[in-house]
Amino acid sequence: MNPNELIQRYLHGEATDAEVAELDRLLASDGDLRRKVIVEMGIDAGLCEIARERASQPSVVAPRRSVWLAWRPLAAAAAGILFGMFCTSVVFGYVVPRTMQKLRTVFSEGFESGVTKTAPGLPRETSRWGGDEAEVVAAAPWVKAHGGAKMLRFLSATYPGENSPRSQWGDVYRLVDVRGLAGDGRTVARVSASFTQGAVTGEERFACRVGAYALDQDLSALPSPLKLSWLQQNNSATGSRRAVLTGSQHWQDVSVEVPITRETRYVMLHLAMVQEQPTLKSGAVHFRAHFMDDVKLEIVSDR
Repeated sequence: MNPNELIQRYLHGEATDAEVAELDRLLASDGDLRRKVIVEMGIDAGLCEIARERASQPSVVAPRRSVWLAWRPLAAAAAGILFGMFCTSVVFGYVVPRTMQKLRTVFSEGFESGVTKTAPGLPRETSRWGGDEAEVVAAAPWVKAHGGAKMLRFLSATYPGENSPRSQWGDVYRLVDVRGLAGDGRTVARVSASFTQGAVTGEERFACRVGAYALDQDLSALPSPLKLSWLQQNNSATGSRRAVLTGSQHWQDVSVEVPITRETRYVMLHLAMVQEQPTLKSGAVHFRAHFMDDVKLEIVSDR
């Protein structure tokens, strides 16, 4: 089982004793993995003295996701490593349990369900993927899916009929119904996805983006065709997160959160692959080996 799967099983209270022990071992030797767990568990900046006090205790409870589950604490040694990272700098470090208590997955797409490709343009209904050209492909020896046997491959930074004079963004969209899912307290929609690339030339630089638009409008009120500029001007909340792709066949997990209210009807997911270098003077980028997998939308609320 890979480290990402171990982390997710631990965070959702599903890890066995053997898996927790394996995660302890990995944390002790992998600084990047420790930082990832720190982010996932919601460990933020604060007082170093509190961090030392928590690290000296026999276990650590970090309620962020699935608070209603019984958390399996990491061993004291691994927890001490996590907290000790904060105490080595002049910046204060402490643990703040997140107040978010309820998590519900309302959309999950591993591209195993029968979708074959994106439809041209932004979708105005919740049943399909839209955007620039992309297709679902099977995992291959030179690039494996993040989960399952299939993944989405970006093909072009445009779609037939768009006639874009220049485009370096391969955009993919999905509209998700979230009516009635906002709680009485603070509620956010968390959108996440994983990205990777095959081999690239020395001058090429690519990045991925995860974005979300909260919409209060009814589907019938959406214009046809739906344009990105309309989304940017008519959303009630929006968020975007960028990550540079490094190396080959290394999956990068990216997520973003946007607040939603009882008035929010839909969230438009915006996933993109971007060629940042070299810059095109004209035409659209054609992606050779760039992939996305395991797209998810979760509703997180504190009540």
